Amino acid sequence: MIFLAVTMGFFAESLREYFGDRQKETEYMHSLAEDLKKDTATLHYSIRRLQRDIDNGHELMVLFAKNELSSQIDLRILDLTVAHSVDIIFNDRTSSQLKSSGSIRLIRHRNISDSLSQYWNNEIEIMQAHDKFENFREKQHDIGFKTFSWYWAFFSPQLMGADSSVIKTMPFKAIINPGNMNEFMSASGNLFNEATYQYEPSLEKQLALGTWLIEKIHKEYPSK
Repeated sequence: MIFLAVTMGFFAESLREYFGDRQKETEYMHSLAEDLKKDTATLHYSIRRLQRDIDNGHELMVLFAKNELSSQIDLRILDLTVAHSVDIIFNDRTSSQLKSSGSIRLIRHRNISDSLSQYWNNEIEIMQAHDKFENFREKQHDIGFKTFSWYWAFFSPQLMGADSSVIKTMPFKAIINPGNMNEFMSASGNLFNEATYQYEPSLEKQLALGTWLIEKIHKEYPSK
């Protein structure tokens, strides 16, 4: 009788632990899904912003190759030559808890835990691609400020907050130092290649994985 009582006690404790772990697992997964939704929204925005740089970079190189850049209106030249920063910050609220507490062991579905580990690894690759992109962009900007009237057109006090119709009426030339054009285009080519073949693909891959994880979590851990 004593042995049976002890055995039943262990069984009851194991059962409580099992249901407790399942509850924690579900709570973690629901929280993770919310974080991933925020990530995917950020990724959509960053991809759109980066695509703008890629499209402008492509048009810029085509115009330069055809020797048609100088024939464009000054405002268009300035728009094509300025590449914007494309930052990405991932929401690690739930991920940091899973990592620090070792609670990833609670995830029963191997495809989810493996994909989550891949998602975290992708974050590192994206940050590396981002840093390379920003390095190329900063180099392009260093040369660009010596080549174009960026400062006067975009940062002059009389133009701060002005719309494009006002800027069009201002007497300035976009290209102020044509001798720097080859160097600027070389830097733009490096920026375009990094954005097109490294940075954007890494963002697209993360977006696809994040979207898949959200759908899988909703399927395996439906809300009551």
